[in-house]
Amino acid sequence: MMRPIKVRERGAVTVEAAFASLGLVALLAVLVSAIGVVLVQVQCVDAAAAIARQAARGDANGVAEAKSHLPKGGQLVVRTTATTVTVRVEAEAAIVPGIRTTVRLAAESTAVLEPGASP
Repeated sequence: MMRPIKVRERGAVTVEAAFASLGLVALLAVLVSAIGVVLVQVQCVDAAAAIARQAARGDANGVAEAKSHLPKGGQLVVRTTATTVTVRVEAEAAIVPGIRTTVRLAAESTAVLEPGASP
């Protein structure tokens, strides 16, 4: 047996659905932001590895090409020893797009110098 809806309860389902929709939109925004941060980290890792590999080979053109794949605003530090090349790539990623809250990301890669390659 159904009971009659009181006047105070009218629209309650609509309000609950609105709050649930807001929650889903907020969750989606957080997920999209997290994906953006992960993508910048992957770019840092890939760029560091590619630059170290090309520098260890002594390929200046390859290093220049690999540098073009740095994340936007990325910074590069290259350290060379007698036997290795170490590359560190750092970049900032926005936690929430459009807001100045950022996280600093970094990746480092080391490659052994190939015979005949100049450090």
